[in-house]
Amino acid sequence: MKPIQPMQLMQPILILAMVLCTANATAQKQDVAIRIGQDETSTILTDFETTVQLNKKAFKFVIMLENVKGVYVFASIRDSIYRFTETSPIRDFVYLPLLELKEDEYNENKELNISEAGWSYWFYDTSIAWHPFHHKIVGLGTGRVACTKVIKQFFDVADRNIIKIRDIEQPLYLFFVAVAEYDANGSPSKELLRRKVKIEWTNED
Repeated sequence: MKPIQPMQLMQPILILAMVLCTANATAQKQDVAIRIGQDETSTILTDFETTVQLNKKAFKFVIMLENVKGVYVFASIRDSIYRFTETSPIRDFVYLPLLELKEDEYNENKELNISEAGWSYWFYDTSIAWHPFHHKIVGLGTGRVACTKVIKQFFDVADRNIIKIRDIEQPLYLFFVAVAEYDANGSPSKELLRRKVKIEWTNED
């Protein structure tokens, strides 16, 4: 019987290590996809900047999260933050968790917070007893989920006032930011994705 050479012993180990590394890399892939829909039509935000036209009635966001707990959303009827470019540093980025606005549990009020100072945080985290999306979350496998948030009205945080979609006259400006990494203190340290959207309102035919 020929003696087993050291390299022969190492080959299965190397192959296993490569498989494990590949599987781990796949498991750690992070991705976020954002879609805005109304009736039978929808727009996926593939570009940094998108303009969407909607009728003055209920619409929805569908957020796909892959190994990411959530996405920050700045929404306003003023275009202040919308002026940011694809590479502009976001002021107070590391303080986003401190600027979170209160969300209704399980999308109960079907509201979108509008504010000039705070950010909504739309998350799905199984370690927390609630989330701000519709209660039905669709699992897509490999750490991916699809979450839906229906919007029927806006909540003006500064004035503590509800604005019905039919009454809004200005465009709606949205800025989405997903975080890729946090530091040891839990502060955001690296962006994964940013998207900005201008929603223009049209009248139904």
